[in-house]
Amino acid sequence: MLRFKLLEAGLIAGAVSFSASYGYAEEFSARLSGFNEIGSIPTSVTVPAIPSVPSPALTVTTGYTGAVLSDGRGTVELDLDKKAGTIAYTLTYSNVGTTPPKTGTVLFAHIHLGKSHDSGGILVFFCTNVAFSGTGPTPPSCNTDSSGSGTVSGMWTYQNVQAIPGQNVQAGAGASGIGPAAFDALVDALESNTAYANIHTTSGTTPDTAFPGGEIRGQCHSEDREHREDR
Repeated sequence: MLRFKLLEAGLIAGAVSFSASYGYAEEFSARLSGFNEIGSIPTSVTVPAIPSVPSPALTVTTGYTGAVLSDGRGTVELDLDKKAGTIAYTLTYSNVGTTPPKTGTVLFAHIHLGKSHDSGGILVFFCTNVAFSGTGPTPPSCNTDSSGSGTVSGMWTYQNVQAIPGQNVQAGAGASGIGPAAFDALVDALESNTAYANIHTTSGTTPDTAFPGGEIRGQCHSEDREHREDR
């Protein structure tokens, strides 16, 4: 009897310990498609020359497009560890920029702050193929082959989060200097279904004839979410 009670107590303690540690971990994913795309907030920026495209610096103008006919597809896997303050990510994509007549190469890929039918600012970079001028560590290059396919993996902390003044997102530790306010904004966006992944393409010309505002896109969802809007 004593042995049974000790075993029971051990199982309960183990379950409590597992539950506590599991509470810090969450998984999110997204499926990217041109049919989920709507383009981006209208803007015009000058980007440096792109090594994979034989061209000088170019002016990239973006705007709303609506859905895009593209053979491109992609998936995102995110592992959030709240206790460690990290998100491990893997972005995998294929056939991006290969659908005529608007063909091109990957410009960069991000998580944006926005609902499934809205456009928003950049929260974090998956990767970039142009010189990085944002906040924090330089993102890896987008490892795209000649078929418009690639995979990139990495880890985000609060240092990777970009400021979006118009949407009230601060970079770094915030005005108080206490705590990773930027990371909290990223977590809040994911947990409230207000973050989407977007892969942007460029033709390397001005005007750009690919999709600098985004060619394929997908909303990030919690793995245990029952209702998934665009998957």
